[in-house]
Amino acid sequence: MTDIRHLTDDEAQLFLEDGLAGPERTRAETHLAGCPSCQALVVSFEALSEALSGLPLAEPPPDFTAAVMARIDDREAVLASERRVAVAVLATVGVSLAVALALSGQATWAPALSAVSTTGVKALQALRITSDVLSPVVSALRLQIIVVAAAVGIPLLLALSRLATPRHGQAA
Repeated sequence: MTDIRHLTDDEAQLFLEDGLAGPERTRAETHLAGCPSCQALVVSFEALSEALSGLPLAEPPPDFTAAVMARIDDREAVLASERRVAVAVLATVGVSLAVALALSGQATWAPALSAVSTTGVKALQALRITSDVLSPVVSALRLQIIVVAAAVGIPLLLALSRLATPRHGQAA
């Protein structure tokens, strides 16, 4: 009885290139013996390979590598120039701000600095209170949190591992 799962394009190509080994090769051969559709797929890949092998190889122009490297160097020079301009603008803004603060005097910026520090202290107090409240809740619900994390995480990790597994015959 033939395998009802047809060969994919990748499997047919690997079959022609002797990239399938062991049980995969055996499955492909067994399936091909009884499946005209997959036989036609393999024959089409074989014809395509023969047609492509008869074409002359295209040679790049003699200055191809030098031209590519010159374009890379030009792009890197532009990026370096843009970085220098960005640093110069930031430095100018910083120096201007420092000069403005120095010239305006402490009476101008001290209240603003005090307000910012007061807001920061209040935020830290809110964070401490939140952690004091959440700590016992998390401790009480630890088992439930672990179960939910496992119920969500394990299937997710399995799905991701199937996506990340390289196919046989492909370089990793």
